[in-house]
Amino acid sequence: MNGISRFTRLNEWAPQPLIAILATLFAFAGWLLSWMLLPYGSSKFGAIETGLAAGFLTAALVWTGTHPIHIHHQTKIYLSTLPLYLIAVLIPPPLAVIVASVGILLAQWRMRPQTGNLPSDIATALSRWAITVFLASQIAHLPAPTSLQQAISLCSTAALMFLLDVMTCAFEIAPMSGAPPLRVMHTAVREGSLYESALYLTAILAASAAFQHIWTLALLVIPAYVVYAAFKHAKEIHDSTFQFLKSLADAVDLRDPYTGGHSRRVAEWTAEILRELNIHGPEAELIKAAARVHDIGKIGVPDYILNKSDKLMPEEKLIMDSHPVRGADLLARFSDFARGKSIVRSHHERWNGQGYPDGLQGWDIPFGARVVAVADSFDAMTSDRPYRTGMPIGKAAHILREGCGQQWDPAVVDAFLRYLQQRQSTEVAQTTPANSLTPGIAVGGA
Repeated sequence: MNGISRFTRLNEWAPQPLIAILATLFAFAGWLLSWMLLPYGSSKFGAIETGLAAGFLTAALVWTGTHPIHIHHQTKIYLSTLPLYLIAVLIPPPLAVIVASVGILLAQWRMRPQTGNLPSDIATALSRWAITVFLASQIAHLPAPTSLQQAISLCSTAALMFLLDVMTCAFEIAPMSGAPPLRVMHTAVREGSLYESALYLTAILAASAAFQHIWTLALLVIPAYVVYAAFKHAKEIHDSTFQFLKSLADAVDLRDPYTGGHSRRVAEWTAEILRELNIHGPEAELIKAAARVHDIGKIGVPDYILNKSDKLMPEEKLIMDSHPVRGADLLARFSDFARGKSIVRSHHERWNGQGYPDGLQGWDIPFGARVVAVADSFDAMTSDRPYRTGMPIGKAAHILREGCGQQWDPAVVDAFLRYLQQRQSTEVAQTTPANSLTPGIAVGGA
């Protein structure tokens, strides 16, 4: 076995084994240092109060860690910021690291069936937050004899935690998503700054109240849940909206007898790709919903263009190629489908930047649009048209493989080809005698 093969097998078991090991070592070193370096690390409260606060915040950390709000591919808002900040501020540093680590570990383990995270992913998440809490607690537990100094300490702790969160999340998310670390940081700042600011402000107010009476932590449950419900309502699609949009998508399909059912099939292919990529939950549901309505902009394309059997004239092609923009503009009227509209707008973009309408390239193309592009192209190639019959699955798979890294995202193409190969193997096993040989669909990148 050569070095590349060994690395590939290691990567399959753990996307970032080296990062996980280093992060764990740094976290453990931080925990040891927290016992030795802080003469002022004693609790601001009695032992019983500190124990109750630690138990309450651990439970809060587990709940918030298992109820994310999806805002972008591999990017989620967690209300975990609240309990993590309070742990760093209210719990003595050595105990704070332990409480944060236990809470993160329990949350990650409970989410493992949904996320499919490997041990290295869990170790990275746990370690990055242990390091963040350790460093933040050093600021939070500096002596602050006056109210002004205490306010500065609380705000400085929040700023440091946000900065460390943004920096370290790249090392957790980038190996899983394949996106460059700087892009992960940029997305985290762009998409999450407003929400994180609201959470840190709430946490600062809660910490100020807790300094006076530790039992006021219990009162945090209601405003925290209100914030969670408001964010979730704003970011995740409502069923009533989706049902209405599906009816519009069906209306588009019915206008063209040759592509009837196209949107449904694209949504089904999309679901298979997401399954192969082990993407589940609200993020997957949003992408499947966008796939279902990806051609909704064609509702504004005249019938004579939509059903034309000959090659489109340049001016007709311009009208046809406007359907992603038309669709996105239509979906913009539905606030809870805000993220879905970017998928619809970009599903004809190409990995090499030669697509439309915006000429996006590579990672600039929304992940959902990259998935829908593969599903859409495959269904278009294998479906009958007035001017040609649909091509065999094997030929369509070959075209996808040839365009891998040019027109389509290589990771998405590889996932879809793996699915097709597994599907063909299952069908062959069910219909062919065991001693027969049937060529399979070759799988691989460009």
